[in-house]
Amino acid sequence: MLATLIIVIILIVYLSYLFSKLVAKSSFKTDSRAKGIKLLDRAVVGTDRSIDIIQVNERYFLIGNTATNMVCLAELSKEDIIIEKKEYDEENGSKLFQNMMFDKWKTKKKK
Repeated sequence: MLATLIIVIILIVYLSYLFSKLVAKSSFKTDSRAKGIKLLDRAVVGTDRSIDIIQVNERYFLIGNTATNMVCLAELSKEDIIIEKKEYDEENGSKLFQNMMFDKWKTKKKK
């Protein structure tokens, strides 16, 4: 009796795992429709508020996002866009973050 209960619980957990993976795959498929839209940068300016730079095909826009609204603030030219190339090491994490912390530590130590 106890063995049957354990088997049923394991089966339920396994089926829940498979179902959640199926739901996750289907949610990613809906995002693949927007191949011409890319989020280039985001600055969070408050709770549920951000300013984003997006690329739509060959055009660039500065947009403001809130929880209930999205507003196009400006259209940008390609020359207005400065994208920093972020260094990334898959084994050690973000070198950019490490370098930033090291620089902060050096300046603090000099004071």
